[in-house]
Amino acid sequence: MFRLRLKVFLVVMALGVGVLVARLADLQLLQGDEKKEESGQALTRIDFPATVRGQIRDRNGVVLACDVASFDFCLDYRMLVVDNDSPLERRSWAGQQVCRLASDGKFANPEAQEEFRRRMENTWALAEEITHTTRNEMARTAETVVRRVKAIHKIVDPTDSGKIVLTEEMQAHPIITGLDEAVAVELRSRLGEMMGASVQPSHRRWYPAGEVGCHLVGLLGQVGVHETLPRRRADLPVEDVLNGYNEGDLIGRTGAERLCEEMLRGQRGYREIHRSGEVLKEIPPRMGQDVHLTIDVNLQRDIASLPGLQGRSGAVVVLDVASNEVIAAVSLPTYDLNQYRQQYETLASDQADYPLLNKALGVRYPPGSTCKPLVAVAALSSGTISSTTVFCCRGYLSKPDEFRCDGIHGDVAVTEALRKSCNVFFYNVGERMHVATLSDWLGRFGYAEEPGTGMPEELRGVLPDPRVVQGAGESRFLAIGQGVIGVTPLHVANAMATIARGGEFRTPVIVKELADLQRRRNLHATAAAAATVREGMRQVVNEPGGTAYSWVRDDEIEICGKTGTAQTEPRWVDLNGNRRKDEGEILRSGDTAWFVGFAPFHNPQVAFAVMVEYSSEHGAVVCGPVARDVMHLCKDYGYIR
Repeated sequence: MFRLRLKVFLVVMALGVGVLVARLADLQLLQGDEKKEESGQALTRIDFPATVRGQIRDRNGVVLACDVASFDFCLDYRMLVVDNDSPLERRSWAGQQVCRLASDGKFANPEAQEEFRRRMENTWALAEEITHTTRNEMARTAETVVRRVKAIHKIVDPTDSGKIVLTEEMQAHPIITGLDEAVAVELRSRLGEMMGASVQPSHRRWYPAGEVGCHLVGLLGQVGVHETLPRRRADLPVEDVLNGYNEGDLIGRTGAERLCEEMLRGQRGYREIHRSGEVLKEIPPRMGQDVHLTIDVNLQRDIASLPGLQGRSGAVVVLDVASNEVIAAVSLPTYDLNQYRQQYETLASDQADYPLLNKALGVRYPPGSTCKPLVAVAALSSGTISSTTVFCCRGYLSKPDEFRCDGIHGDVAVTEALRKSCNVFFYNVGERMHVATLSDWLGRFGYAEEPGTGMPEELRGVLPDPRVVQGAGESRFLAIGQGVIGVTPLHVANAMATIARGGEFRTPVIVKELADLQRRRNLHATAAAAATVREGMRQVVNEPGGTAYSWVRDDEIEICGKTGTAQTEPRWVDLNGNRRKDEGEILRSGDTAWFVGFAPFHNPQVAFAVMVEYSSEHGAVVCGPVARDVMHLCKDYGYIR
């Protein structure tokens, strides 16, 4: 019996050893490489080093936007995912913090747990007190951080094996960014009263010119959840992940920051790190590329500071005729890009002046009489009239109370009609050309499309659809820039540059690196037509009787121009929702005032448009002197030689 039991025991032992040997053989020989890789993954952390965004500079290299040193208030990711109502398990991060408090000797274990919870609450309260950031703002940022880290984890470990630990899951994340040194020092002095908090050096976007060119430079914003990369597929290369966006990343939202996002952003890095500290794989971050706006920031600043523009809402655009580069595009009022977050509610609620809108290229206005030079080019080039065609102006077209003119001009040809801005002459031209032909020619000047800079804010011009808008009355109004027509100051300045070049249309350029995208076309305007119109615009400023003679004429620069005063609907807010303009609801009223043109006459080098919203004065009076001052600034800066 004993021997039988011994034999059974030995057989059982042999079978057990055999199973162990077989299992070891399977692990070593058949699954060795796989298990080795899994164990390596378990000891691996993934890191995504940040990149530095490229700078935005002006045409002369002056920095308009850059990343500068600052400080961030950061919270440990494990602190952000702590459930305060759950038991503080010893092996968890929270449990380890409790043990640390207890080991200091100041607290018994129950007291240490209470102290931990007190410091957790104190962290948010002190941060709110010192930085003046609301708890709701911090909570939203913290939620974004948690979502972002979880999304990255899904990208790196799509099967959710739990064998890969992200660096982001073991480190602190910025909750309040862009802090100055004084605030950072105060926060650091209170860290002992907080839990999982730190103050770390960082960088933030800084705009050295402040409010100068603010609408052109643009702003950054955080990437939303709907703009992030999808869950990573097995065949999605790491490089695609690095180029994609995660929630909370910064992205260009307006202006050049958005237009040049692909160049400015750069690429985050990728690093696999063994627990020993050995870097197993690394793709270094790639710094963003610098871009250059075509504007001259000093010229832009001086234009915005002109006395004639103070307290006004409007725009000034200046183009280099030869290259069609935008050398200034002022939109008023301005705001300081560095104070945008603090002032946002005030800026966004201003419905009288809309300071956040780029009025130079992002708002449409009736062009009024500034349309007349374009209509004259079209009429002369199409053979509708000749340079000697005469119409009689009696102060009105046919009835004293309809289609009136600002004066009684008698018999006038096209040059004199431009000099005196005779509505009656252009009513007759419009009636001959009809809406369809007028719209076609104005479209050739770019009035039916976006200006073409690529800026996200730029708007397409509006012209009447000949299939819908017809009749002699509509064509008469269109010929003087009223009715169904709306264009931006950049449209108008570009039309002036087109006339100055003799009829060659080009889209404006606002970013030097994108100059190759400029489009050109021939309007098929005759050289004689362009020359006749240029002479008429010269007389507007430089001959007695010209509508701008008293306000713009200058002995140093022979300026060619055209005045415009366009009737404009009042700006109102329907406060009571009854769809009527009641008392107190009209915020702005008046006309859109213009003075546009180019200089100098014999060798046009710059084209311009000056526009003031809701003016009580004529374009010559309010915009003419500003335009003259702008031309002198252009001469001082070497753009007129």
